[in-house]
Amino acid sequence: MTKQFSTVFVFIFLTFLISNQPIKSQKLALPMQIIASVDKYSISQEEFVDRYGDYLASTSIKDNIVTRRAILNNMISELVLKNFDANSRIESDPEFQKEINWSEKQTILAFLKDREIFAKINVSEEEIRDAFYKSNEKIAARHLFAEAEEEANNLYQLLQTGASFDELAEQVFTDSTLASNGGYLGYFSWGDMDPNFEDVAYSLSVGEISKPVKTRYGYSVIKLEDRFPNPLLTDDEFLKRKSHMERVVKIRKKKPSEIDFINRLYDQNKIWFDEKIVGNIYDNFRYSTGIYLEKQNIQALSSICLRYDKRDYTRGEIEKRITEIPLYHLERINSTENLKTVLKGIVIQDLLFDMAKTKKYHNHPEVLSKIQKYKTNLFLKYKRKEISDNSDFPDSVIRKFYDDNLIYFMSPRRINVQEIIIRDKQLADSIVVQIGQGSDFGMLAEKFSIREWSAKNKGILGISELDKFGILKDTLWNASIDKIVGPIKIQDYYGIFKIIEKLESSPREFSIVKNDALRLLKKEKSRDIMASYLNRLTSKLKIEVNEKLLSTAEIRTGI
Repeated sequence: MTKQFSTVFVFIFLTFLISNQPIKSQKLALPMQIIASVDKYSISQEEFVDRYGDYLASTSIKDNIVTRRAILNNMISELVLKNFDANSRIESDPEFQKEINWSEKQTILAFLKDREIFAKINVSEEEIRDAFYKSNEKIAARHLFAEAEEEANNLYQLLQTGASFDELAEQVFTDSTLASNGGYLGYFSWGDMDPNFEDVAYSLSVGEISKPVKTRYGYSVIKLEDRFPNPLLTDDEFLKRKSHMERVVKIRKKKPSEIDFINRLYDQNKIWFDEKIVGNIYDNFRYSTGIYLEKQNIQALSSICLRYDKRDYTRGEIEKRITEIPLYHLERINSTENLKTVLKGIVIQDLLFDMAKTKKYHNHPEVLSKIQKYKTNLFLKYKRKEISDNSDFPDSVIRKFYDDNLIYFMSPRRINVQEIIIRDKQLADSIVVQIGQGSDFGMLAEKFSIREWSAKNKGILGISELDKFGILKDTLWNASIDKIVGPIKIQDYYGIFKIIEKLESSPREFSIVKNDALRLLKKEKSRDIMASYLNRLTSKLKIEVNEKLLSTAEIRTGI
């Protein structure tokens, strides 16, 4: 139980806090259970053991005195930064407070899911043995991919009527390798692929073709090509790995179990939206910044925006809840449908949170401990940024960094292309012939190309970064100026291209990228910046370390 929950907040080992030299300390007598102190503040043996055990469990590093000292140095550094430096700007930062509040709720919900879902997943002996054998068997397969189920069913039917993977792969894959090798994936092991894909692939006989399989990416039709089992497995090997394999199977069951749990708790038929208000909310929020653009009167804010079962959510409440979402999540909301998904998530979170409070999980010692660890890590993230932002380097140092690392400041390769995009292959071939006979490319683009904005410009796209052309970029770049390329099949269309201009990558002017150079320089020097900053803070502090306790403290890793 504890081990599973601990994965929700993997301990962040802040190596940037460890200077090249250990923090200077005095080997003075400390109270028996105090491993270090900084003036009136102390670090207990229990705190150190907890932190160090988390680190060993999350990294699989072997216990050693060097790592013990490094972790203790980190803890001393954290204590110094939190208690002997000005932190009011961080503590009053709205985004910092948002992340704190968000993390508290997410920690409580993670604990709820651990107790109510993961802990209740049952795994049979047969499932464990099956997983053990699969993990020791490699299989080879090929597949055809489709985003929609109907398209996948069509592919399956075509295979049943005699079509080959080779010819269908050319049509469905934009990846040149899969398109040319019939969707062949090579050999893989259990745990390498999407779980649904693997479960079906491992259930097939060699040569057998599956019906469409839903994965997290879309749908796949799978054909098993080969099996390569390990014939020398023994019961002793199984017993050694049984506990591990049971955990692996439970983890694979966690997501579907969570979906089942949510479906039992949340009834999609009980939710109602005021579509107009939801649309207005989306229009009035600028998601790149999270800034509300239009003040609303009290009546508008009290309008019911969302209802679930017997609970009403007003527009004002919904807008407040949205502003509580950290910026990195807000930036993903790019449509009203996406916003409605977020609102459904708010409803589900409220249902889960009500359950957690009923069960008093929000006051559980393990939850409170995880929340405190996350707060510390979050504070240190903001503190590191603040220290970096306030550090500076002379222009001469920034310029030298720029000169020594020109590869980071190169402009991308750019290209100007004329295009004609059409649906009919026969027409595409005819246009290529006309161009070869002297017809003007631009006039043909105006007449035939279905992309209106480029057709109006005689097919000229203008100077663009080469990466914009995706899988075509190498083909276009390798073609000579005025060369006609195509027709090239692009999904259901055919493209004909003419290369007008190519611009090689070159260093951008220092004056233009100076801020980028300073940012990268700070990143490279972050360790030195932090060490220097800490040395200034600790120079007048009394730091004591109980070296004997540091060496002899018994560590519990939970492994």
